[in-house]
Amino acid sequence: MTPHGQPGTLLAICGFDGSGKSTLEAALLAAIAPTRPCVPAWAPTEWWRQDQNVRRSLFGEGAGQELPEEALLHFNLADCYAHQAGVIVPALARGEVLIVNRYLFDMLALFEARGMTLPDWLPGAVAGIVEPDFCFVLDGSAELIVDRVVRRDGVIPGRFDQSVEFTASYNAALRRMAEGNHLTVLRAEDRPDEILRQCLDVLDEEVSFTAPHG
Repeated sequence: MTPHGQPGTLLAICGFDGSGKSTLEAALLAAIAPTRPCVPAWAPTEWWRQDQNVRRSLFGEGAGQELPEEALLHFNLADCYAHQAGVIVPALARGEVLIVNRYLFDMLALFEARGMTLPDWLPGAVAGIVEPDFCFVLDGSAELIVDRVVRRDGVIPGRFDQSVEFTASYNAALRRMAEGNHLTVLRAEDRPDEILRQCLDVLDEEVSFTAPHG
């Protein structure tokens, strides 16, 4: 990926649904916002999330068309670039700390867990996506993560996010990417305050995010 070269800071949180991303996002916002401009963002965007063809292909819901995996991948990449141009780079140019809930690594882990062999052209296609300054990956027991999703949503037959096997495959793919890209791996089983402390320790090695800026 490409360093963004902007005065702001891009902080990404990755992990499967139920791993604790939103809890960590809220905690980081609360910890950082008192000392410097800090804003949240979600990836993928609503353009991807609410598309009827995507929902049909991923969840078996609605009247959309089931898409080939490569079509889904192209659409997700388009969503990444549109989000980058419209939200991420402008926030970084303003000098803000941008906390993104999910990032490119999540997208790649999703397709790998779905059994797709990632195409040879993919490295070139992602080369223009900006690299996070920090990326925290929440990893943990697939059984624990699925239990959290079921408790939140109720049992929904056929949902990939309620499959222990799928969750384990996703986590394994994400771990490999974390190791290959020097991302910070955190344990989803840890207490939220302990996870936050670990994140702030990593951030404060570079710059004090909880001290007044300037």
